[in-house]
Amino acid sequence: MTAMIAQIVTQIMLPIVLALVMLGMGLSLKIKDFKAILSDPKVTIIGLLLQLLLLPILALIIINVFSLNQIAAAGLFLLALCPGGATSNLFSFIAKGNLALSVCLTSIVSMLSPFIIPIAFVGFIHYSGSANNQYFNLPLLPAIKQLALVTLLPTVIGMCIRYFANEWSQSIIPVIKKGSTIAMLLVVSALVLTNLTLVPSMFSLQGGAVITLCSLALIITYFIAGKLNVNETDRKTMAIEVGVQNAGTAMMVAFTVMHQPALATVPLMYGLLMNIPAFIFVYWVLNKDKTALPINAKT
Repeated sequence: MTAMIAQIVTQIMLPIVLALVMLGMGLSLKIKDFKAILSDPKVTIIGLLLQLLLLPILALIIINVFSLNQIAAAGLFLLALCPGGATSNLFSFIAKGNLALSVCLTSIVSMLSPFIIPIAFVGFIHYSGSANNQYFNLPLLPAIKQLALVTLLPTVIGMCIRYFANEWSQSIIPVIKKGSTIAMLLVVSALVLTNLTLVPSMFSLQGGAVITLCSLALIITYFIAGKLNVNETDRKTMAIEVGVQNAGTAMMVAFTVMHQPALATVPLMYGLLMNIPAFIFVYWVLNKDKTALPINAKT
């Protein structure tokens, strides 16, 4: 019975919920949103480079420092290849960041992810010497098709709906966002309940690796953005976008595309544990802004 529930959750519910999240993102976008960002591309380019390069590099460093086993290492690297998601957009909103930038970065990386994730992950498999491991059989073209079907296509459909039915699309965005958030929480809860043996591992090296990846991504991105003279609002947005990943995408690849639940262990842990450093970071930047106000007022 438990196995059947797990199969329904991973093979049916998870892809549907992820597609629903991406549809909601598409409904919130217009072509002019991309034009506005591209008119001043510096921040966007920095954010994309940090997302696409810094995060995988951090994951490789953490894998070696923590001496993670092959499956945990693959799960962490898979996670590092994923885009931000609705969660990163939510944290950016709470932190009073640039929500348009957050959604734009999430959208661009999400649209690229059907191509980036399979190619980069196959590269990691060969780099780590795990090509002959049964857990790492990722057929390239089927993976690209499945990811495009669940991430890219719903986003494009959402944008088309907004273009042809703007008022109606705006009226249903709150419903889709609330519904997809609740559904994702239910899916994660169901995955935890059907994989209770994973809970103790959250307090192991794997759990430490997950929190370290999120924490370092937040801190390093915020530091680099500051050194590159990015304004404070965009700076904290970029940090959250790079630091908070869409664990649902990684879990879908592990469960639905590769049919290897073991690879979903680290992403599943991340979906729960990343909230700790993310909330600490948001609390810090909000209070940092408050303490800076009197100084700015005097100058």
